Amino acid sequence: MIIGIGTDILNLERLNKIINKYDQKFIDRIYGKNEIKISKSKLKNTINYFGKRFSAKEATWKALSPTRGEGLFFKEIEILNDINGRPYLFFSGKTKQFIEKKEKNLKAKLKFDISLSDDPPFVIAFVVISLAPYV
Repeated sequence: MIIGIGTDILNLERLNKIINKYDQKFIDRIYGKNEIKISKSKLKNTINYFGKRFSAKEATWKALSPTRGEGLFFKEIEILNDINGRPYLFFSGKTKQFIEKKEKNLKAKLKFDISLSDDPPFVIAFVVISLAPYV
């Protein structure tokens, strides 16, 4: 059963202006430590990397919380990749607690599916949240 859907499209030129203006301060406020570490280690196109993740954070927020501001923090929503390159969501802090509370209330685990795509200067993210059996 689907309980949330979120989508977001972002113009990379807009994000590039923000990063140029606020530099590391913006990055540290929005992105998690794992995302920042990966961006410094091996990427050539960091704007595309950060753009996809920003869009994915927005899509996740929309799917989880239609009223906004319910204990969700962008920095605690990280978009990582498995060994095959497939993106997945990693939650920490108060955002993780928010999701655990939601799971307890629903008596089910939440399953997050995410898709990212780009056609510069645009990136798009799509998130579907569904119920899985509670263990």
